[in-house]
Amino acid sequence: MGLAWALGACGDPETAMARGDRLWADSSYAEALAEYRLGYQRNQGSDELLARVAHAYAVSGEFQRAQQYYGELLKRSPNYTDQAIFDYLTLAKQAQARSDRYGLAGAVEAAVVLRPGLPVSDLAAGLGRYYTSTGDSTKALEYYERALGAAPPDSVAGLLFEIATLHETRGNCADAITMFNAFRARTNDGEKADQARWHVGSCAWNLARKAVQSGDTARALAHMKTVTELGVPQNVLEEVWFHRGELLLGQGRRDEALESYIRSLDHNRTGTGQLADRARRRIDELRFGR
Repeated sequence: MGLAWALGACGDPETAMARGDRLWADSSYAEALAEYRLGYQRNQGSDELLARVAHAYAVSGEFQRAQQYYGELLKRSPNYTDQAIFDYLTLAKQAQARSDRYGLAGAVEAAVVLRPGLPVSDLAAGLGRYYTSTGDSTKALEYYERALGAAPPDSVAGLLFEIATLHETRGNCADAITMFNAFRARTNDGEKADQARWHVGSCAWNLARKAVQSGDTARALAHMKTVTELGVPQNVLEEVWFHRGELLLGQGRRDEALESYIRSLDHNRTGTGQLADRARRRIDELRFGR
């Protein structure tokens, strides 16, 4: 039986690779892949068949299997590197189109391993979002910056907002403020601009408190001024105005300090609480010397 099969195979005028190529030309990709695999199993020394198997898996959208066979192929024949990179980037674009960030990242990483520094600007924004979701903010920023450098004008504002948000998440409020303000200068989306404004105020207040702790009064006052001019976040304005008054009073700027304490009370809706009581005492001291 085995001999009869062997003789039949030898007498077959069409090889598995030829049958696969014919089926591939007819867009019968699954059947072509089966023929390529059969041919490779019979002749594992054939780089041509192995390359066809790897490519067929890529066209079928099976990234992991494609990567497996390309890995084996490239160990033997590095000259197929360009084909592998092309297939990986094609898979990456397909993943991006269906919002599959995991698939996008896997395919791009496979391509970049083969060619470090490979330009992937058209995929960079999706990669930035993927690495943000995984908590790898350093890699996310790297890809966001690459995306920003190649983005069309109508996409820049959105990227600036995402980058600003990432900086804020990392605790880099100074960079976040820069990016949020850049976004505000470019956007026509009023609702999103208000969100950015709120984030700028929140970050400025964080920076002001840090400056107070470090004894940098000038910087603290500058950041407090940003918060009070923006008027957000509203829930911290009573505190911001009060501490601004304290800093100004410490510099002997009594009239400005008095105004700040009054503004602090203005932002206390009920007129009650420890901060309100302290503000009233300061106002009395400044007005009546008591």
